[in-house]
Amino acid sequence: MKKIVFLVVCLCSVSMFAQTFKETFDSNSLEWTERAYKNEQGNAIIDQGVMTVKSFTKVDFAALANGSINTYNTAFETHCYAPIDVKKPFTITSDVTVKNGEEIGLIFNFKDFGNYYAFVMADDYVKFIRYEDGCAVGSITQGIRWKKKLNKKPAQTWILKSNGQTLEFVVNDEPIMKVRYMPLDYTGFGYYSVGKCELIIDEVEFKQD
Repeated sequence: MKKIVFLVVCLCSVSMFAQTFKETFDSNSLEWTERAYKNEQGNAIIDQGVMTVKSFTKVDFAALANGSINTYNTAFETHCYAPIDVKKPFTITSDVTVKNGEEIGLIFNFKDFGNYYAFVMADDYVKFIRYEDGCAVGSITQGIRWKKKLNKKPAQTWILKSNGQTLEFVVNDEPIMKVRYMPLDYTGFGYYSVGKCELIIDEVEFKQD
């Protein structure tokens, strides 16, 4: 009897601290922001078990790099509110097919499209950006060399990890950036693109570690 009671306690502990939710896009249960096909900046549509994100804007990336234009004014995004407690450790895993990508990535700690964090990547860099009231108030950029261009290795797995101290962005099992001392307050999470991009998101797993 003692063994049975102990087993029940262990199972309860696991269910309390290792909760997992999978978004399969069979419906829009997390209320992702969908955009119409005729939206001039881009669209995000859930259909046939996937979410397709396209952005159409033409961007002067040299001007973007030197700060003469703001990413906030050129980016396209779609988001939901994740079923996790961001104050506690978590992992979010996305299965993404990249058909075309100039600057693509994840947004999180999303309050509204003016207040959020982003991990974004291009063919030769990865960047963490923090936005407040529509302005980039801090960023970290580091160079990275892919074996192939982003749109030449279409099947990708994107992972966002938080252990309460460090945020980590992992692509295809390769850790590409870590940042520290960035508190999380909001559960908004989604996808972000700048320039001509097309992403197909097949499944998203939210895990409370």
